[in-house]
Amino acid sequence: MKFKLYSLIILVASFVNVNAQTEIVAAPGEYVEAQNYGGKVEFKRFFQQEINYPKKALANKTEGTVEVSCIVDLKGNTRKIHIKKSLSLELDTEAIRLYKMLLFNPSTYLGDKITTYSTLKFKFSITKFKRYCKKRGYKNIEITDSVNNTIYLDNQVKIKPKIVFSDSLENISSFIYKNLKYPEGTLRLNITGLVKLFFVIEPTGRITNIKVLKDVGGGATNEAIRLLKLTKWRAGKKDGIPVRVSKEFEVNFNLSNDAGMDYVPSSY
Repeated sequence: MKFKLYSLIILVASFVNVNAQTEIVAAPGEYVEAQNYGGKVEFKRFFQQEINYPKKALANKTEGTVEVSCIVDLKGNTRKIHIKKSLSLELDTEAIRLYKMLLFNPSTYLGDKITTYSTLKFKFSITKFKRYCKKRGYKNIEITDSVNNTIYLDNQVKIKPKIVFSDSLENISSFIYKNLKYPEGTLRLNITGLVKLFFVIEPTGRITNIKVLKDVGGGATNEAIRLLKLTKWRAGKKDGIPVRVSKEFEVNFNLSNDAGMDYVPSSY
């Protein structure tokens, strides 16, 4: 996400329109810009997973960058989403659709949350899109009415999201034991602790908006994220319709047992 800084930060007060701006001076390290959950790494994964290149844009071989801007408030809510740099109606619409699926952390200045005007760039390339499709195994994205709307908690849906294993006898514990690569740094530094991740299960069953809620050093957090990305899900349903549901994923890195390492899964 690009924020034009130079020596000034552009802040937008929550009670004014998009074009009204207030300027304050910020020294290095005092300001942290608003960004989507997981930052650039998660945005890249999300974009490659969820992009749906419009048929008309493919036929016209339209490529380039769409810039989407909005106001991100103190709670990370977005409003007044609009196109800052247009490419075509079809790609502008797709960029807006993708943008609305993202969750954001607000900007901070001197440790305090602030409301800011923020811009995110969506780079559309037909060649890369075909590469993404080959890697992910599907081309078109099924767009449902629930996308871009409410994200429910687990206890707010009648049919909860369910993790799906290739082996019917497998469970979360055996899945982790089979796939866990205990980080060398965690072992070497004798680091233990719980990694907690937030994520959203889309109506398609795919995972988006991965966010670290509780971190552990030595590579443990990155390993927990890698494991989460390996999981497959069946979407939750409300009133019989697949909806977006948020969940948490926990990995407890424990070095206290006789084997020298252990994974203690939380109930799932």
